[in-house]
Amino acid sequence: MIVMSIRTQVRNSWTNQLGVRLGILSLLFALVAGCASPSTQPAEPPTPTLIQPPQTDTQPQSPYTQPAELPAGLPAPTLPSGWETYTSQGQCPYAISYPSDIDGVSQGTYSYSWSLSPSTADPGGPVPNFIYVSVIPDDFQSNESGIIYNYDPAATETLLNMQVGESKSLRDDPNIASWFTYTRLPDATLSNQAAQTYENTQPWEFPLGTKEIRYYIQGNGCTYLIGGYLATAGSGEAGAMEALFDEIIATFQLNP
Repeated sequence: MIVMSIRTQVRNSWTNQLGVRLGILSLLFALVAGCASPSTQPAEPPTPTLIQPPQTDTQPQSPYTQPAELPAGLPAPTLPSGWETYTSQGQCPYAISYPSDIDGVSQGTYSYSWSLSPSTADPGGPVPNFIYVSVIPDDFQSNESGIIYNYDPAATETLLNMQVGESKSLRDDPNIASWFTYTRLPDATLSNQAAQTYENTQPWEFPLGTKEIRYYIQGNGCTYLIGGYLATAGSGEAGAMEALFDEIIATFQLNP
């Protein structure tokens, strides 16, 4: 049995106590470091997070509204074989088509008017069937008569202010009032717009059985009067063109 000396025992005891003390100190340092204020601890900068915009299937809307695309105009009517088209020139442009066996002429002294009538071998005979187009510029101020066919400022104002179904005479004299009486019919459609429509079943100086139709439309800074005197089927007049009148009027177009 080995017996350690007192010196050796003391040294070993001291070494063991030192180790315990060092361990306690290390533990105290660790505790102190863990309890240190956050402001004293070195901090790594946070990794930035990129926020992506929400993904959509549509493009962002502009604050400016784009004008809507205008619908295409209606197609021009298909003309029968042998028809011709008259296109006016000047301040109130328009176009109208008609059969080639009908004559289209300017209305003589009526510089704002144009007419269609059947070809005839007797130019001096009565012509109960004819169509006319008169244009009245908005700035027209002439006081001369015979410039625009069937245009009278007061009579035109009376007609345009009538209601559908209403009848009025453009003459105050009771002896002739019936010859100048017009009834406003429901609006027709000419050149893709509403046209005020009027009928006179007994027009002045025309044979019995003749009727007058008038259409008024506005555009291009003008009022267009499209009318006709037509021998009805019961009039006994040759060459009644009531149905043909409707076909011709349907081709009327305002030109830009």
